Amino acid sequence: MGSNMGDEEHVSVDEACEEAEEALKLFLQGKFDEAEAFVEERVRTRERDPEVVPIFTHCHAVILFAKAGITGTEEDRKQAMEMLKEAAAKAREHIPKQGWVSWGMGYFSSPKVQEITEEELSCRIIEAESTYLSAILCFFEESMAAFFRAALLTRTAIGGYRHCHSILKSQQAGSRSKHNVGAVKLGFGGFSLAISLLPPRVLRLLSVLGFPCDRAAGLDSIDQCLQGGGLRAPVGGVLLLSYHVILPSFFSIPQEREEHIASAERVLDILQTNFPDSFFLSFYKGRLERLQRNLTGSYESFQKLEKGLNLTTDSKFFKLRHAWVYELGLSHMLQLEWQAAEKFWEELEQDSVWSKAFFAYLHGVCLAMSGEPKAAALRFGKVHGLMRGTISGRVLAEEQYALRKVKDHALDTEEGVKGLQGQICGVEFLYLWNSFPQMPAAKLEGILHIVEEAETRLNAQKYEGSGDEKGSEDLSEDDEEETPEDEHALCNLIKGTALRELGKLDEARISLEFVRETTCYVQTELFLIPMAAYERALLLIIQHTQRASHDASRASDFDLLLEAKKELALAEGFKQDFNFLWRLLGRVHAARGAIQNLMGEERSTTVEANGEEWKDSEENVEGAPSSDIFFDAL
Repeated sequence: MGSNMGDEEHVSVDEACEEAEEALKLFLQGKFDEAEAFVEERVRTRERDPEVVPIFTHCHAVILFAKAGITGTEEDRKQAMEMLKEAAAKAREHIPKQGWVSWGMGYFSSPKVQEITEEELSCRIIEAESTYLSAILCFFEESMAAFFRAALLTRTAIGGYRHCHSILKSQQAGSRSKHNVGAVKLGFGGFSLAISLLPPRVLRLLSVLGFPCDRAAGLDSIDQCLQGGGLRAPVGGVLLLSYHVILPSFFSIPQEREEHIASAERVLDILQTNFPDSFFLSFYKGRLERLQRNLTGSYESFQKLEKGLNLTTDSKFFKLRHAWVYELGLSHMLQLEWQAAEKFWEELEQDSVWSKAFFAYLHGVCLAMSGEPKAAALRFGKVHGLMRGTISGRVLAEEQYALRKVKDHALDTEEGVKGLQGQICGVEFLYLWNSFPQMPAAKLEGILHIVEEAETRLNAQKYEGSGDEKGSEDLSEDDEEETPEDEHALCNLIKGTALRELGKLDEARISLEFVRETTCYVQTELFLIPMAAYERALLLIIQHTQRASHDASRASDFDLLLEAKKELALAEGFKQDFNFLWRLLGRVHAARGAIQNLMGEERSTTVEANGEEWKDSEENVEGAPSSDIFFDAL
């Protein structure tokens, strides 16, 4: 690549990026097949010459990556992974090869930046970005082997971004393309944000503790990508919305809700101006309204998608429809409208590629909660036959959970469905999906009513049983102590969490204290013990903040927070394996971060001064990515 071609290629690269923006706009508007056809045609006509930067191949890979992220299916992940590899390989052909000596010197010190064309810089960015997106797809597998592969890919991608950042710093402001500057900002922000969300335990296992993970700096960098425009701006906006709207459902804590809502509203306003009538914006608006406990408004947003996006069955993107079908079914469950939710789970049970077994289980759950034990038992009985087996060497956590519940509690029989596990299986699902913080007070009261009724029936049955055994001399006190208390523990965990969300902290504490490993024998529902410890930690955090707000002099009294730390250690250190372990570890990590903020502690992998150094670097080099502290640390 001679430098005499630089000006011509610089223009062509920018024009290609602007055309690729049109494809992303089509995708964001829900015109999925048109978007894919657009980039496929550009690949055929514009990239026939091997000297052309593979921008459209990469854009096609990004579209398939988004598809895989929405559907969650292994087939879509594999397709996206192959296209990302192809884009990286094409881009690599434009990058001069390094000798072993220069490569070794570059690993231990910053590479010497020579005069590099915009074309080569774009190819380096495409290679780094494709590698990074491949790493994210590995995380979807939720296994240690996948995490290790993701760590290796992440390290490779960081090296690529580091070089691109050095190039941009060395160039004059006028020679930079906004598309390339935005790409490096997005890369730095995405890395910092993603790594900051991983629990320290996972970071240690992946040997990536050396990666800087300043979450605030990462979010700011992604925001700069959004504000600066260019090809990656809408991607940055979607990433910010995912963090503020989707992630709180899994790894955030209730105390951070208002901050997430305010940030999401600001990002939505920016994107709404640039991408009106966007499919993605309607989807995120529905999730945001749910986060605000506006379940009616949330449902209407997802209904708008159902009516507005008429995907035909022959569309390659028809499976994307399952995303809002799932949201509609969940919306009804959050409203405790079990019968109304049935049809959505039935559709997914028949058509889902991700997991027919799990949706059959949810269908059975809604039938059980609607008082149809016979139909529910039949549906639960289908779960085992619909299991997909292993995916990437593992069984889906959701399928493991569903099958275990059916087997352990005989939910495939009418008698099992009529038992306590069948009577509260719906509210247990809502609890495990961290839905209580998104439910209004009236629905939480409904949860308490369902659990208390089931618990009353359970106690009545036990009294009847104890009457039959009266007079038996063979039952020792030791045997009585070993009687499993899973059902009472489950009821108390659900009640305690719902009461905490209703602000009834004293009652919540009584219920949650029941579920302790030292005093409560749990046989099958192993998740109850660590989950209860986590919920007690959140309760203590709330008590601290309330006490500090009423009496400012007590803000530095950390006794409740120190107790909360102990509870989080119990949750994280629970020795037995249980369903959804990774989700709990993520929540523990978020809660520990909240405690550190309240206590004014610095996180082990974050330096408070980062923000200042980062801002200074941007002032020194106009338009350069504000990520010096990140790349210099490598």
